[in-house]
Amino acid sequence: MLRIAIAKLAQSKLRFARSESGSVLPMFAAVALALFICAGVAIDYGRVSATRNQLAVALDVAALHAATMTNATDAQLKIAAENAMNENYLGGEFGPLTDFTLVATAEAIDVSATAQLKTSFMQLIGKTYIDVTMNSEVMRAGNSLEISLVLDTTGSMAGSKIASLKTAAKDFTDIVVWDDQSQSYSKVSIAPYSMGVNPGAYLAQAIGNITPGTCNTPGCGKFRFNPATGGGQKTFDIGNCVSERIGPEAYTDASVASAKVGLNYPAPGNGCLSNRILPLTSDKPTIHASIDALNASGSTAGQVGVAWGWYLLSPSFGLWTSNSVPAAYGTERLQKIMILMTDGEYNSSYCNGVISQDSTPGSGSTFNHINCNATNGNSYTQANTLCTAIKQKGVVVYTIAFELVNSQNARDLMTNCATDSGHAYTAASEAELIAVFREIGKNVMTFRLSK
Repeated sequence: MLRIAIAKLAQSKLRFARSESGSVLPMFAAVALALFICAGVAIDYGRVSATRNQLAVALDVAALHAATMTNATDAQLKIAAENAMNENYLGGEFGPLTDFTLVATAEAIDVSATAQLKTSFMQLIGKTYIDVTMNSEVMRAGNSLEISLVLDTTGSMAGSKIASLKTAAKDFTDIVVWDDQSQSYSKVSIAPYSMGVNPGAYLAQAIGNITPGTCNTPGCGKFRFNPATGGGQKTFDIGNCVSERIGPEAYTDASVASAKVGLNYPAPGNGCLSNRILPLTSDKPTIHASIDALNASGSTAGQVGVAWGWYLLSPSFGLWTSNSVPAAYGTERLQKIMILMTDGEYNSSYCNGVISQDSTPGSGSTFNHINCNATNGNSYTQANTLCTAIKQKGVVVYTIAFELVNSQNARDLMTNCATDSGHAYTAASEAELIAVFREIGKNVMTFRLSK
């Protein structure tokens, strides 16, 4: 009986299917096709969203690249921006560009592009391509910049290395010092260092009055002292460079009116460097001339270079005049930046204006060292302490380790002095040094993306 009942039920379902096949199956097919098309459209529009994101990133890069260019025509700006766009846009994946435009004004760079995305599923409804258009604008009148370049010009930098540094520093200047300074300004200062720093015309104000004659205490034109190696006394003439500041203001930017910087009595064979500081300026020819004049000689008192890199940005130090006077810390829409570059080990610290007996190898003959330890401690301790104080003032610090000596102290300084790991750079060759300066130059540009 059960088998009979099942057979009858099956026969009834078969008759129903045959009677309805003319209407149900076409309806099912239509619904399935509609769902398939909707799913395909969703996939295509997902690709549109991905294309928009890719265009946005590439356009931002193109606009920022054009904004860094000076003395360029609109045609040159467009070519440069389009090249940057093509380098960063994955056309093979997202569709070719069919349009690229650039509008440049004194205030902004505006770029836009259209990509033609070939659809995958929307072709079924007659939509073969979708045009995806995006734009990016960079304001040229962004934040102002005050930058100090603290450059190693010691003896180890002689030859092709100092030549590469000159190229790199001038390239950097061309990037960060823009031509139209009416809306915001960008200024660069330079603190070359080796066995000390040469303040140039600011020396007398920095060190105070010097007594003529020979004395057994620092402060005279000639200083007589006992050398570290014993034997007879030595007498050194005062130099036109300076050493580290000592006393309560050793690690501050207090005014030189109340706290003079350290005297420097250089030894024969390790004389004062000829490279002079350059206070803040937006005059590119002046900056270039100062860089071109750099010579490599002497030992490494990098802590003195770090201090003067700070002083050049300090509104408190009190040496600078006219347009070289730094703005106050915390000034709205202003960024202060210090870039510290070195290739060697900091080896020269001072006691009474003479290289100390506890200075490390590379600081000159021990016969010319004084018989006392460095007043402020070793060069690395001083430089690290200064870097901490500088960053506490809101100054952004970049470091560049150029073919750095195999010294853990040197490596640690470059890491610790920088604002963070993203601001610490290494350059293993002269070509890399130039590339690093260019990269930092583009990073410190304060052009802001407005849309």
